[in-house]
Amino acid sequence: MKRSYYFWVAAILALAFGLLMFFAPGFAATQFQLAGSPATATIFRVLGAVMLGVALLNFLVRTHTMSETLRAVLWANVAIHGIGLVGDLWSVQLGDIPFGGVAVGLVAHLIVLLGGAYYLWKPGAR
Repeated sequence: MKRSYYFWVAAILALAFGLLMFFAPGFAATQFQLAGSPATATIFRVLGAVMLGVALLNFLVRTHTMSETLRAVLWANVAIHGIGLVGDLWSVQLGDIPFGGVAVGLVAHLIVLLGGAYYLWKPGAR
């Protein structure tokens, strides 16, 4: 897969989750199998805003040539999704959220995490 396609996928996933969380936080909470409340709405809106920023960043760098800056963006994607994956699984392990509540998010985390890692360590990607 071309690296530009990876950034398109990362941008679209972040956009989809970001729009859902920012504009429909109560619905987003139910999709994660959480009870909606003013507190969860606030947290989901903040997370949605961050995801929309990440979507924009991935979209803006989609056609850039490999550079130290692009490597930093790839590292950020790996970190965001690696830490998010751990956080989701931790919440499941603690019983705070059922596995079904994070399953779709885990798939998205893995796609962006593994894609970013691939382009970071791809031979000749320097």
